[in-house]
Amino acid sequence: MDSVPAHLKALFDAAIYPHPAEKIEMIQTHISWVFMAGNYAYKFKKPVDFGFLDFSTLEKRKYFCQRELELNRRISPAIYLGVHSISRQGDHYQLDGEGEVVDYCLKLHRFSQSDLLDGRLKRDDFDAAWMDLLACDTARFHAGSTSNSEIDHIALLHDHIALNLEAASRHTDAGLNRHTIQSLTAFAECALAQLQPLLETRQSAGHVRHCHGDLHLKNIALIDGYPHLFDCIEFNDDFSTIDTMSDVAFLIMDCDAHGRTDLGMRFLSRYLECSGDYEGLKLLPLYLFYRATVRGKVACLLADELEGESRAVQLAEAANYFELALGYTVKRQNALFAIGGLSGSGKSYLALLGCGEEQAIMIRSDATRKRIKGNYPGLELYGRQMHINTYNDIFEAAKTTIDAGYSVILDATFIDSDSRLHLKQLAERCSVPLHLFWLDIEEPVIRARIKQRQFAVSDISDADLHVLELQLAAYKKPDESWVEFLTTNSIWPRTHGR
Repeated sequence: MDSVPAHLKALFDAAIYPHPAEKIEMIQTHISWVFMAGNYAYKFKKPVDFGFLDFSTLEKRKYFCQRELELNRRISPAIYLGVHSISRQGDHYQLDGEGEVVDYCLKLHRFSQSDLLDGRLKRDDFDAAWMDLLACDTARFHAGSTSNSEIDHIALLHDHIALNLEAASRHTDAGLNRHTIQSLTAFAECALAQLQPLLETRQSAGHVRHCHGDLHLKNIALIDGYPHLFDCIEFNDDFSTIDTMSDVAFLIMDCDAHGRTDLGMRFLSRYLECSGDYEGLKLLPLYLFYRATVRGKVACLLADELEGESRAVQLAEAANYFELALGYTVKRQNALFAIGGLSGSGKSYLALLGCGEEQAIMIRSDATRKRIKGNYPGLELYGRQMHINTYNDIFEAAKTTIDAGYSVILDATFIDSDSRLHLKQLAERCSVPLHLFWLDIEEPVIRARIKQRQFAVSDISDADLHVLELQLAAYKKPDESWVEFLTTNSIWPRTHGR
């Protein structure tokens, strides 16, 4: 309490607030003080200068409060409410009062710390469907963000990775594996050199944008049952003007670090459906590696400020992150999976299971069809030309994904022989194993499901009973290369022997 400035001690008095404020609490980080009072929170920036972050003067704190408000209202206008001053008259302090302004703060809508998603995940109180909502919101946020063709984001990436690995190398005598650090350094040098042309091309194409910059589970809050991103980086554009795939990588890496790769793959699959940025997957291993080393470096820096057991705990956390980074440097064997069957047979449910089990990207014909419809509104949703365009798109996305080193699960009806033939040709062209699953569900069950889901707002499929009749008329039974089974088993089929 002694380290809290006098004008902030006044925030413990409920009378200073223009609203009811019972049970006032304060939390602090290395760069801020946050007072939680009633339904609101007031965030003050500490007068610190770390080089990459400078809040040392009153004017700078005012500027960065306004900047934080402006940037975060792009994604969470319901949380970020305004910038306010605190002023002094004699020994008396007021929010937005008369007298000498001594500081500025952000006013935010208060939410419970227990509703941060990292805590919910640790408590096993987590709905995987939140990842779908986050993915679509992130894709829309990226699409609406300002692109930047001037910033030298490649040089910055080089510098940041070098600093991360330098922090690790200083702690090899304290438990960090020297060989791991050497392998990480070699990977970084090779990957950055090989991917330089793609990094440049993506910046020219507008993929380097003003992103969130700190997109992980602790910066997502559940408010009224909906996950909201907050606390994007405002203090230094070098950390937030990045390739959109770097933003995506942070959340995926955080899911991996929590042991929930399935959530990360679900988020990634849905993000790609919404954004169409399958080409960006070629950069994803590098950015996953980078984000893990960032967390490793932060743990090293925290360890430097501690002693004894607390220091050992931080170094162990750093080691875990650098080992996670090492895992991203290893190429995995990928494969092509296809799940076929009539509308309503349960393909998407099964594909979601496989997404986590196989660490695969799910590509759904229903989502692709909707995206095409948005670009070509004149096309009949289930007409012949839409069918051709949809399958061309999912096969192209699958090839791009496989070429980037990831497995793919294609979720489509595959009721005609042409689409099945193209599947086999794609697997041969990409030189990957092909695993085919067919959902053979009784027709009355399918009809009942389609009737029921027509009232479900969240269901992505637009197929109705008329579409089902068209499918039944065109349906050809698959050959023996397709494994038939029922979706009443909520287990991913592991009959492929991998």
